[in-house]
Amino acid sequence: MRQPWTSLTRSGLAAAFGAAARLRHGRPLHTSGLVLDAHLRLHGTPEPWGVPFLDRRMDLPGIARLSRSVGVPPPLPDILGLALRWEQDDTTADLLLASTGRTALGRRLLRPATRWTGLYSSLFPYQAGERRVLLGALLHTPVRLPATLDALAQVVEHGPLTVALLAAAPSGPWRPFGQVRLSAPALEDADYPTRFNPIRHPIAGLPPASWLNDVRNAAYASAQQVPDLPEKSRDLSGVA
Repeated sequence: MRQPWTSLTRSGLAAAFGAAARLRHGRPLHTSGLVLDAHLRLHGTPEPWGVPFLDRRMDLPGIARLSRSVGVPPPLPDILGLALRWEQDDTTADLLLASTGRTALGRRLLRPATRWTGLYSSLFPYQAGERRVLLGALLHTPVRLPATLDALAQVVEHGPLTVALLAAAPSGPWRPFGQVRLSAPALEDADYPTRFNPIRHPIAGLPPASWLNDVRNAAYASAQQVPDLPEKSRDLSGVA
């Protein structure tokens, strides 16, 4: 019985996201953000998952985009987003995280926030061999950093921010497996419009799991048919 409902949900979300993208002339959610340089330094988890990204030491250059989801004006709380992109084994990998709670249930629920500091979760699981794993990040800031793009740009101009990368079984404790350093320059979307898609650009050895990811992919594909204005693109080297 799951397949008919999955198909209906995919079609409904794809139509809704496509319509919202056309109305907003680009992204239906997370319409405004800042793109930063990112450097992933991985050291592995205490208990191996059997996946290089989670188990091995690596240094991976990339980019990050931090954004507000719905776009309500600060200081009202909003769902915050942290998107990461890097190159691994000559392929592009994307990871999308959103502000959530910290408990086993809370990590699966979106949580509006008023500061960039806090936990971000993938919400949806990945497949690591025969096990499922959630990915997360804990953002540390030197000061109480309000969730505005201006405040974020000012802070990174004075030094990088540190993000702890985390992995957990769906109901298990979070375990650190690396860090990300976020650094200037802070580029606005007009200078660096970037679309992320973790289904199209999966992490090596970590395919997205569950039927919910299939539904999510249809929504992304429909929304991303509508280009940002002005339309530009840039690879990881920063060349338009």
